[in-house]
Amino acid sequence: MTGKLKKLILAVLTVITVTTVLVACNHNDEPDPVQEEDLRTVLVYIVADNNGLDSSPNYFATNDIAEMLEGFMSVDADRNNLLVYVDNGNKPFLYQITKDNKGTVFKKVLYEYEEQNSVYPTVMAEVYNRVFSAFPATSYGLVLWSHGDGWLPSPSNISASKASTRWFGQDGTSYMDISSLNTALNSAPHFDFILFDACFMQSVEVAYELKDRADYFIGAPNEIPGPGAYYTELVPAMFSQANDLASTVAHSYYDYYDRNYTGQISKADWTMGVTISVVKSSELDDLATATAAILPKYITNGSAINVSSIYSYDPRSTYYYYDLKGLVQSLTSSDDQTLFSAWSDAFELAVPLHLTTDKTYSWFVYGMISMAGSSGLSAYIPRSSYVSLNTFYHSYAWYSAAGWSNTGW
Repeated sequence: MTGKLKKLILAVLTVITVTTVLVACNHNDEPDPVQEEDLRTVLVYIVADNNGLDSSPNYFATNDIAEMLEGFMSVDADRNNLLVYVDNGNKPFLYQITKDNKGTVFKKVLYEYEEQNSVYPTVMAEVYNRVFSAFPATSYGLVLWSHGDGWLPSPSNISASKASTRWFGQDGTSYMDISSLNTALNSAPHFDFILFDACFMQSVEVAYELKDRADYFIGAPNEIPGPGAYYTELVPAMFSQANDLASTVAHSYYDYYDRNYTGQISKADWTMGVTISVVKSSELDDLATATAAILPKYITNGSAINVSSIYSYDPRSTYYYYDLKGLVQSLTSSDDQTLFSAWSDAFELAVPLHLTTDKTYSWFVYGMISMAGSSGLSAYIPRSSYVSLNTFYHSYAWYSAAGWSNTGW
């Protein structure tokens, strides 16, 4: 998240007695095989071996796991599986959060790894193989928890002349590019949902690149608050049998912030708002087709794009993330609205839910930012000063599918 932006102190969490049982340590013992498919298996993949995510004074990964223990109290442990891979600077562990025969929630160590880089695709793929082969289910969910910056190059290569890798996740000074994440997901089942508990990940470029991996993507197009998801409420939602699972999960993320929202900067990140949206993968091809009918019509020969009326999720002066709907609306605003209306219909199907408080906090400007004009899905808008970055952008499937390749950019 370009941090989970966890600069402020968490409210005191309910203390849960945690019993840790060591089952495997530095060898290849596997968890006991499940005899039948369960209802749902969810893996939370935490990459916190970096600055600020699980160190003094903000032990965010540790606190989130404590919240998961509390949240799992209301989950049927006989038919549902919650697994947590955590790399917080020590040796990574794979845990199962489950219940004993008295119904007490505890954290069971399934595997202890030697030090490894958790954003390497081979490492992530191994975790996927281990988890989903041992805990088969009829439904799967994945939470990707770390720093993130959407489709962008890594921080060390973020200038226009050094665009080398878009990324999710930070382990030390290493970052996972989206194509590598996509490759690692070859080792995982198809997910009902993928939730990014990370900043800036709800971009159309990321969703379109990963669209074959999950039915729904849940995340924020901007910075998320320091604590990220409140797992005490998120965990029961992730195991809900509701017909609209993605909406239930998104609401559980958003509603806690909404209840505590003040619109003011405070020492509790919970009070400073959040933006969350849901993207439906099966509608993304139609959205791309609708977009491709507009972009080349209004943008030709690499003409400059007026962004003055388009909402930006990015408070940095570089403005890497604009609102996709705002872009299309600005292009068609002086023309026949029939084309925009058809596009808007496709967008509403692809983004069926957008939840936001009036304002959200930005670490980049240390202040509150209005969300007026946002619709929940970001997109890059090329500019002439970003020559290498524009070339790098061509590697995305969205670039061709959405018609950017026919605009001169």
